[in-house]
Amino acid sequence: MNNIPNITPSDFEEILLHFSNSMVELETEEDILWDMVKNCISILGFEDAVVYLVDESQTYLEQKAAIGPKNPEGNEIINALRIKIGEGVTGKVAASGLPLIIHDTREEKDYITDDEFRLSEIAVPILLEGKVIGVIDSENSAANYFTEHHLKILLAVASIYASQIARTRALKSIKESEFERWKIQQKANRLQIEAISAQLSPHFVFNSLNAIQHYILLEDKRKSLRFLSIFGKLLRYFMSQLHEESVKVSEELQMLNWYLQLQKLRYDDKLSYSISEGNLNDHPHAKIPAIIVQSLIENLLEEHISKSNGNSEIEISFHVSNQEVKFDVLIKYKSSESDTQQSSSYFKSLTPWEDYVNMLNEIRPFEIKSKVTESSNPSSEGNIKAVQLIFPNLAIP
Repeated sequence: MNNIPNITPSDFEEILLHFSNSMVELETEEDILWDMVKNCISILGFEDAVVYLVDESQTYLEQKAAIGPKNPEGNEIINALRIKIGEGVTGKVAASGLPLIIHDTREEKDYITDDEFRLSEIAVPILLEGKVIGVIDSENSAANYFTEHHLKILLAVASIYASQIARTRALKSIKESEFERWKIQQKANRLQIEAISAQLSPHFVFNSLNAIQHYILLEDKRKSLRFLSIFGKLLRYFMSQLHEESVKVSEELQMLNWYLQLQKLRYDDKLSYSISEGNLNDHPHAKIPAIIVQSLIENLLEEHISKSNGNSEIEISFHVSNQEVKFDVLIKYKSSESDTQQSSSYFKSLTPWEDYVNMLNEIRPFEIKSKVTESSNPSSEGNIKAVQLIFPNLAIP
């Protein structure tokens, strides 16, 4: 079928049927492209066949499959060519979306020699939804080899394979989307497990129980009962929030009060704190993403309070609007030189609060913003660390 001088409608139909049947069970785009060029050789009798695809930048054509001297064996291309769209015969076809037949390449100033010089060339666009996604190209050592019959067949072949490529890309997109959803769910599960681990960590539980035991041994019934009561309230609160993505700001405020009361009993004079609810009364239903607030305060405490060389003070405040909730934490502390070089093993085992923020922003459209600043405190010769988190207000209007 070398030159296909005269082709009947039945011949044309049979040729296209061969191409169509060949790719029925192909699943990947790569397999489809290689099938295309192999059939151009075996069915149409071409000397060579190359298929190019437009790259992601929409700037270049890249050789993806080739049969001929560039492909001595297997599905590999030797020195795969990359052509700028608009340059050479294939580049002009990609730019215009129109096919070209070059009867004598010696008269074609735009001809680009690939593996060797040949006298004739044909190139047709591969169109998908009216957009050029690639080019089928073939060259022949003889001048005036390619005819309008070749052009007609290749245009039909390009259309058939474009449909198969579209189907493959759609399936790939669905699979990738499903995989992305699976990854997001895995991250959400991991976040939930880490939240449970952080809120009910053995360190927190054991430290609390040790503090209770300490007051019992001192026969300080009032403090031991107070510690036990607050500890029980915190545990109930954490358990109630295990499967919640959002939490009322008023409830987080109460949780912080309980949590810091426990830490005050634990650290005694090393810690003082204040909590301001700001204008929360104007927005009683305000909600924020769960986990972050407790994680931040615990991180700051374990980073600074346990190694403090003097009193440490935490100031906490909320400011609520219809769109967002600003959560500000200011910690004032002193540290000895030796203590600043190391942190407690408990602190090192904690998941940084920034990781929770990043993970939540990745798996949910929260866009939580954070800002951290540190400075010296001239009045006490200590240090000041300020953290601001800006949450979306998740309250349903």
